[in-house]
Amino acid sequence: MYRLAFLIFLSALFVACGDDSSNFTPSGNDDEIPNSADSQNGSSGSQSEVSGNSSIGEVVPGPVISDDPPVEDSTVVSDSDDLPKCTSENQGEAMMVASENAIYFCYEGEWVTGVVEDIGVSCENGSLIAGMRMPLDTVSSMFGYDTVSGEFVYRRQDVSVVGIAEKGPFRFGTSVKVVELDSMNRMADSDRIHETCVVTADGSYGFDAFDVVSPYVRVEAEGYYKNELTGGLSSELIKLRNVTDLTERDSVNVNILTHIDAVVVMKLAEQGGFNTPIRMLKEQSLKKVLYAFGIKIEGFNDDLFMQGQGGMFGPGTSTVSKISDEVNLFDGDEFSAALLAVSVMLQRHGSGQEMLLFADSIAQKVANTGNWDDWTSRAHLADWLMSLDINGDFEKIRKNVASWKLGDVPDFEKHLRNFWTKELKFPECNASTDGMVSHISESQSSLFGCDYRDTTKTKLRFTCDAELGRWRAATDIEKDTVGLGADTSKYDGAIRPGVINKDKNYIYETSTGKWRVATSNDIMDFSDVADVYRNLGAGESVVFVLRHAERTNETGSKGHLTDNGKAQAKSVGAKFSGVGRIYFAYSGYTRTLETCEGIADGAGQGSINPDVLDGLDGEWYVKSGDPSIIELSSWAYRGVPAGNFYDLEDRTKELVSDYILANRSKLQKVNFYISHDRMVLPLAVYASQKKVDLRYFDEQGNRNWVNFLAGAAIIFDNAGNVRYVPVRGLESGVMKL
Repeated sequence: MYRLAFLIFLSALFVACGDDSSNFTPSGNDDEIPNSADSQNGSSGSQSEVSGNSSIGEVVPGPVISDDPPVEDSTVVSDSDDLPKCTSENQGEAMMVASENAIYFCYEGEWVTGVVEDIGVSCENGSLIAGMRMPLDTVSSMFGYDTVSGEFVYRRQDVSVVGIAEKGPFRFGTSVKVVELDSMNRMADSDRIHETCVVTADGSYGFDAFDVVSPYVRVEAEGYYKNELTGGLSSELIKLRNVTDLTERDSVNVNILTHIDAVVVMKLAEQGGFNTPIRMLKEQSLKKVLYAFGIKIEGFNDDLFMQGQGGMFGPGTSTVSKISDEVNLFDGDEFSAALLAVSVMLQRHGSGQEMLLFADSIAQKVANTGNWDDWTSRAHLADWLMSLDINGDFEKIRKNVASWKLGDVPDFEKHLRNFWTKELKFPECNASTDGMVSHISESQSSLFGCDYRDTTKTKLRFTCDAELGRWRAATDIEKDTVGLGADTSKYDGAIRPGVINKDKNYIYETSTGKWRVATSNDIMDFSDVADVYRNLGAGESVVFVLRHAERTNETGSKGHLTDNGKAQAKSVGAKFSGVGRIYFAYSGYTRTLETCEGIADGAGQGSINPDVLDGLDGEWYVKSGDPSIIELSSWAYRGVPAGNFYDLEDRTKELVSDYILANRSKLQKVNFYISHDRMVLPLAVYASQKKVDLRYFDEQGNRNWVNFLAGAAIIFDNAGNVRYVPVRGLESGVMKL
């Protein structure tokens, strides 16, 4: 039973991925070539140009830089002259003057600054209100009360806690609370709460000195923050936390790392029976959090990555010491870059409560298993980051953060790129992989492809650009020429459809040893016979040398046209209704005669008596033997094999001389010579100077064959001047055999 179920699963897998057994490990050296899609996200913004190359050909489906529209901060003005009038209606409100980086308060009819201590402030729902004092410490229980002495027992007195609240920086008006935790009651919340407000532009805060019964506290910051992704405010109030130990420190930051770290710290404390001081757990918890996001900081959490790669885990190997309380965005170190990177990652789900739920789910995973092992969520986050990266949105984020003018923006991009490339299973981009072109092979990705050629979900492909030092979106020519033409099948002028973009064609040049985009100068379309007639010059006449219309399966000389073939011939004739008398000639085969009759009928010519011309025999270009159609098409383009065929140019000129110019006494303005594919194909190749694509011999190319009622127009004037145009009577000049 289990074996049967397994076989059914395998069958479904192969059906989903197709039966193409080719497994590309594409490299740019082969031919000298160099959400994500989640429904909640809209289309992306601008697409970046890749240095010196053509467009990537496709903007990745999915994300905008954020789900949230930019929220303009109405509490910020450029200059103090822009402040609204201070009246009783806006009494107590606060405004930021950007040019001074200072907060002004509407107080008693005037805008004043630098008077927080004098007038007192309060904060509620993310807004700062002047003229009110923050409440004092809240004590409504006997927590910390010594029943013997009748006094409160404080672990520390006169603690002056300072820090920075940031996601981006929290806006002034953010509420910051310190909640003391009861170490005797499994770190439960006590009733001792200390409160203050952010009254600065950079999210920094400070408490008046207070006493703590327990050094174990949870610090909470609730407010609006500057959104790294949009440049505006967050769409909602959010609350970030930190669980820390005030035994030996007064500086406590609150950020997205501390928010996730808090859950891990509490789990570690629980596992230790709440007997290990929290300060002893903080560094270990930060290591775990950074490891979960694939962020390795030299000398700090190397041991976790060694363990993940099967190496020995040795405690005490770190040379760098850090806890999340000490990290902020603008310290200019590796931890600042890590903080900004994680902050960006979490905004895949917006800037409000959905983001916090996402962060909390990651925190629970890290706390319980030591890592974030939700592979589907990781892959979808990687899709989103990849989309932002190739659409140039990392640069937008950098500009947004730089616009805050709070310090140099750290190198966060490297962590985001490392995450999406590792999760989507790209190898490291370096000198050895330079020019490699690959697809997303991670099955959990919304852009997964079974193999390189699978375009079911996306045409995006990626190339390692060692000069940039990273993977980037491959240009059309980079991804379309991967694996084109083994050395034995390439030849000068070879035309191949793109591996990914089947509607694009590429041409090979032996002089450069490279493929390039085929242009209209390389590939010529067949012109409609009616257009050629309309564009004849004064004194010019035309002979349309065409293949017969659709035939039955009888290939002998007595084989007929199908009913559809007769209709095809008539439709071509209808294009020449009213042009006057038309001359017809044919090869002597029944189907070529029926084609002449159908064209004449469509043109309203009535009964005709076409001439049989020996030169219209299908073997006009064959010198000897019975060459195959593959050999015929190869000779027409490459001149090989040469022994069975005449010279293409000489034989074509002979046809014109002996059967057209010598026959001018019978010819009219419009003439039809109906022949066979084995004659018409080389003639069309010659007429187009090898620019029509009838390379049936090329197994890796389009493998086109000449269509019914297609061929070449031979145009001549009274002076004997001759020119050629490849033509078609039907919708297309080519067909597939």
